Amino acid sequence: MPSNVPDQQAPEILLFARGVMALFDLWPALTIAVKEEWGGPDSADKKLYLLSAVIDAFEQGASYTTPDAAGVVHVDPKSAADPPLDEDQVADMLDQYMSDEYEAVLEDGSSDMIAKDVSRLWRDCVAPGERSAEDTVGALERKAAEISKKPVHATKHDENESDDEEGDWSDEDDDDKDEVPQLVESKPKEKQEPIIDDDGFELVQKKGRR
Repeated sequence: MPSNVPDQQAPEILLFARGVMALFDLWPALTIAVKEEWGGPDSADKKLYLLSAVIDAFEQGASYTTPDAAGVVHVDPKSAADPPLDEDQVADMLDQYMSDEYEAVLEDGSSDMIAKDVSRLWRDCVAPGERSAEDTVGALERKAAEISKKPVHATKHDENESDDEEGDWSDEDDDDKDEVPQLVESKPKEKQEPIIDDDGFELVQKKGRR
């Protein structure tokens, strides 16, 4: 571990860790991969390992202030504009891990969306604006708790089937079941315009019908 990392985790890192955990719980592709044990019987442990890897990468790459009067070390606010990992690096880490550990290639582009949310979360935790970091993380945790109450099911998909099949996290209330995308070999597709929710985080979108 780099010498600049404090022995006791900075408050911003603790909040960031909580937020990343909530974002992972809100990620349909990872949720179904764990539920269906695509990574084997230790699929849930692999999710925790990925969580730790992302948090450690940010923690070890961040800059820190000198201890305050109470002896607490904080993440330097300048790290908000110059994060240890950029969005592309986070997305690459997620894609590689899903491929290596769950033998799945994301077709829905959700890793890019999660990466953007992780990057925004880092900024909000390190240099929050009008809304406190605690409020931002709390909102994510409430969303994750709400989503966890809904059943999640895999969508069977044949690459030769019509593109009319729906994917992604379904916003429709069909029997209160949410659909998630089948994870298959990626194919080039048009990018959708991002949809930002009230809390400023990008939502995983459902593929449009063709």
